[in-house]
Amino acid sequence: MPQILSRARTERRAHPREASFAVITLITGVIAFFAGAVHDSHLVAVCVGVGAFLFGLYSQLVSATTGERWVNVIGIGLAFVGVGLGLSHGGFKL
Repeated sequence: MPQILSRARTERRAHPREASFAVITLITGVIAFFAGAVHDSHLVAVCVGVGAFLFGLYSQLVSATTGERWVNVIGIGLAFVGVGLGLSHGGFKL
């Protein structure tokens, strides 16, 4: 029972740092995804995607609410797909 009460108090508080981490993960994941879809921007897709993936994992570690975790997972997934597309279009080659 104490765990339930502690969780309810956590859900009511605002978490601006964790929420901003989740939004940054989502935005960079979207950038990596769309950069990976364009053949000429494969280097940007791989670099941004790897950064978004690692930042998203940290954001997932410190997230406090279920909504933040959902946004993190979507951003991490988009970054992963963006890295895959970027690698298939040439990866780190200039």
